[in-house]
Amino acid sequence: MHLSDAHHFRKMVAGACMVVAPLILLVAVVIHPASDMDEATQVATIAQNLDTWYVAHLLALVAIAVMVPAVLGLMHMLREREVAFGHVGGGLAMLGLLAFAGIVGMELAIWQAVAGGSTREAVSLLERLNGTAGITIPLVLVSFGFTLGLACLAAGLYRARAVQSWMAICVAAGAIVFGFAFATAMNWLAIVAAAFLVVGLGAIGRMVLRETDEAWEHTPEYEGFRPVPGMR
Repeated sequence: MHLSDAHHFRKMVAGACMVVAPLILLVAVVIHPASDMDEATQVATIAQNLDTWYVAHLLALVAIAVMVPAVLGLMHMLREREVAFGHVGGGLAMLGLLAFAGIVGMELAIWQAVAGGSTREAVSLLERLNGTAGITIPLVLVSFGFTLGLACLAAGLYRARAVQSWMAICVAAGAIVFGFAFATAMNWLAIVAAAFLVVGLGAIGRMVLRETDEAWEHTPEYEGFRPVPGMR
């Protein structure tokens, strides 16, 4: 990893995180028990899948942590071209990741309440959390910053021709679909979103890992870039 070489080390960490983060997210959403908008139904599902619920959310926290260097890496790739997309997209994505960490923490608190054997108290706690506008609404609204930010970063990468067009499109599609999945509590849609990110973000990560340190410091125009018809 050449720990003494800062440029090379940052490149390797960013590239590895772009590959690993969506893979961990995919595993987390695949094993995640069914989500439901009804508090009593959700608590009943948690009670029936205590270990799976815990592991899924633990993996989600790991995915959030690993996604941070990945987002910083995408911002770095836009440091010379389409800089505004990098700054706005990276800032929004970071805020969204922080909000998701808070939401995962709340869901782990519900898991602990259910694991303690008090289903009725767990339902009451979940109802209070969902009904507390000062807590839930800001977290939920800010979490959509991840969707907007990652889509913005993908648009910047496309406009800068820093990656192949399909890579950017897959990242944008994954971000947007993930936002819909979160808003509608549809687990299968979250799996689709994570799969898009595995393909798009993973391909960008592999490209970063293979490129030279010079290319990392001054991101070149992607060789053979093919714009999508009708898009500029």
